[in-house]
Amino acid sequence: MCGIVGLYSPKQNLKETISERISIALSSQQHRGPDAEGKWIGENVALGHNRLSIIDLSHAADQPFYRKDLGLRISFNGEIYNYRSLKAELESDGYHFETTSDTEVLLAGYHAWGKGVCEKITGMYAFAIWNEIDNSLFLARDRFGEKPIFYISHDSSFYFSSELNALRSIYPGELNINHDAVVDLIEMMYIHLHHTIYSEVSNFPPGYCLRITSNGDLEWNKYYEYSLPRDQEIDFSELKKQTKTKLFEVVERQLHADVPVATFLSAGVDSGLITSIASQIKPDLTAVTMSTAEESTDETEGASFLARRLGINHEIVPVDTSSIEHLCAILKNIQPLADASLIPSHLVTNSVKGKYKVMLSGDGGDEIFGSYNRPNLYNQFAGGIFPLGDKLVKEGLNFSGPGSKKLRSRLSDKNRMKFGGWGGFFALHNLNSGLMKKVFLKGQPQNNQLKLYNNLKKAFQGKEEKISFGIDFQSRLPADFLFKIDSAAMHSSIEVRAPFLDHELVDFLMEVPSSQLMPNGIDKELSKSLLEDYTGRPWQSPKKGFTIPYWKYLQGEWGEVLESYLEEGKSEEYLHFNKKGLLQMLNDLRSEHALQYGRILFAVLVMEIWLREFHLSSKAKLHITSNTF
Repeated sequence: MCGIVGLYSPKQNLKETISERISIALSSQQHRGPDAEGKWIGENVALGHNRLSIIDLSHAADQPFYRKDLGLRISFNGEIYNYRSLKAELESDGYHFETTSDTEVLLAGYHAWGKGVCEKITGMYAFAIWNEIDNSLFLARDRFGEKPIFYISHDSSFYFSSELNALRSIYPGELNINHDAVVDLIEMMYIHLHHTIYSEVSNFPPGYCLRITSNGDLEWNKYYEYSLPRDQEIDFSELKKQTKTKLFEVVERQLHADVPVATFLSAGVDSGLITSIASQIKPDLTAVTMSTAEESTDETEGASFLARRLGINHEIVPVDTSSIEHLCAILKNIQPLADASLIPSHLVTNSVKGKYKVMLSGDGGDEIFGSYNRPNLYNQFAGGIFPLGDKLVKEGLNFSGPGSKKLRSRLSDKNRMKFGGWGGFFALHNLNSGLMKKVFLKGQPQNNQLKLYNNLKKAFQGKEEKISFGIDFQSRLPADFLFKIDSAAMHSSIEVRAPFLDHELVDFLMEVPSSQLMPNGIDKELSKSLLEDYTGRPWQSPKKGFTIPYWKYLQGEWGEVLESYLEEGKSEEYLHFNKKGLLQMLNDLRSEHALQYGRILFAVLVMEIWLREFHLSSKAKLHITSNTF
């Protein structure tokens, strides 16, 4: 896992203009790859690379990697898990290899199969390949968005990088804050993939590849679409058997590395299942668990029980999540994210830095096995039984008159589904009940999950109970969870692999109707049953969530910091925040009259820090002193 950066400008000569900016960009994301740094600059193209050595640790595999005989050069971030089988296939076709790296296999695969290489590889990746034969640049991103690519396409030039800070370093133009993305962040705690925090910057879409021709034409191609549910009958015991077999194959493949590998272990089902399977393949496995001083978030007890049951090494890492400095450290390189688990994710990976370079996680388990129990909820009420119920739910959520708090409290997940089906369920966001005007001086609601639901209805017609799986794959999973773990772990130079996101496993489970995936209406019934084989009993340890009590922190020192930021007035100018409304919400939170404001105010704090640490960093830095907190 590494960092990439580059530029293709067919109409410009870059040799004398881009070298310093590429170096600055590489320096800004050096944490993504501290083992080696390289750049190559041609007449119209430049490629840069920060290397975190995982496969073939020799400098012969440093990047940008070049094969003169193939006329190809690559800058690659990620891992190709099936590279050994692909290498054997390519060798049988006459290709030879100078290294044992997956990078060279990917490069030869592109030479052999062109854009078809994306359909053949299994892994997580973001890469750019320069073809000196026809002067074209080829880029691709993995199927689910585990590895990021931010890009700007402007004035016949294409700029790209792994992190937003690096992109800013190579782009000579001005970047303007996208206010729709600010609203999006406050509504949902993350920014959806169809836009970014800057109007000029785009997210390279997962499952797509792009060829840029010598004329500057952009030829996009979607090479992957997750499977849709099929009418099929499969016995639960057979489903369990097949899933277990597939998981063993996936985990075994992802344990392969030339550096130490460990697993994350919480009290949840997903990390527990991955750790259990990995321990069967690698008996000397070490599992790492975060320990906090907060009873509401600490999962040490449940994780320790499973580790003892499996007989594996268990490392408990104590962390203190209360310092706001952790947010400052991460947000200076990335676009804003208000997922509170960003902080503990950063802390736990930073704590094991130097011991392990690769960690296996349970990311994707909620999405492929149960979709947070929403299909069961849908089936319980047949998708809503009231005519125009979704519109009534939306009106109720957005009602701001007397009794609005009581009304909203009654519009639980269950009742929104009962009365409004999916349309009512996905109408909920942080800025309902007239809070848009209390938070912002101007702007428009986004409610992108509801828009995505409306876009997917046709594809899932007749299989509506699984539509939330599709929404997961296109919204919170890539834009929040995967972006979070990539940002947090790579800040500590650690690669995190997600076995549950093997595309063949995802497609297999997506095709199974929810009635067979969870035949007894139990959330994640299949994965819980698989884990029970290792625990010897139904898994009862409660999953508390990999998070922090930010609402509590905001009632104390964090709230004081936020108040000082709001009083400065910078966010009124740049973010259109309503200072008066937000200060009132903060006072209400402090008196515990409105704890639901915690989510909004935490997202506002993230934006305030990002504004200073990132957007205004060239003019002013955020100085933290002991007197401030």
